[in-house]
Amino acid sequence: MERQRRATAFKIVIRRVEQPFKARPVDELEWICQSLGFLEPIDRDKVAVAIFKEIVRATDSGEALTSSAIAERVGMSRGAVINHLNNLMRSGLIVRSGRYYSARSRSIYRTIEEIEEDIERIFAKMKKTAMEIDEELLGVSPRVFKG
Repeated sequence: MERQRRATAFKIVIRRVEQPFKARPVDELEWICQSLGFLEPIDRDKVAVAIFKEIVRATDSGEALTSSAIAERVGMSRGAVINHLNNLMRSGLIVRSGRYYSARSRSIYRTIEEIEEDIERIFAKMKKTAMEIDEELLGVSPRVFKG
């Protein structure tokens, strides 16, 4: 299923979390989820990780899922799943097209790369604006501050 990518705002959260030592892939995925700020301590059953994993698997096979289908796959109520889906969308990891949810990219690696590219674009715009502000308010070119 071809999904439409909409330009939506999302909140990028990066947390410094110690990476597990010699962990299983599921532990590594949990670490990535914690580092991206959407696996909260209150989520003791790690439902957010299970939902994200199901969505990535479905996207990889060219499938998008409804919240009902995801709820069935992870064994939770649709309402609880929607809460997690909203958090995953806010973090920029998944996208929604109509009633269907899919991963932002077909792999977790590529998703991380895309988030990194977003951060670089945002910082490039902020730096350009900051240079203009420095020139306007201080009358100084920011290049003077570079050592």
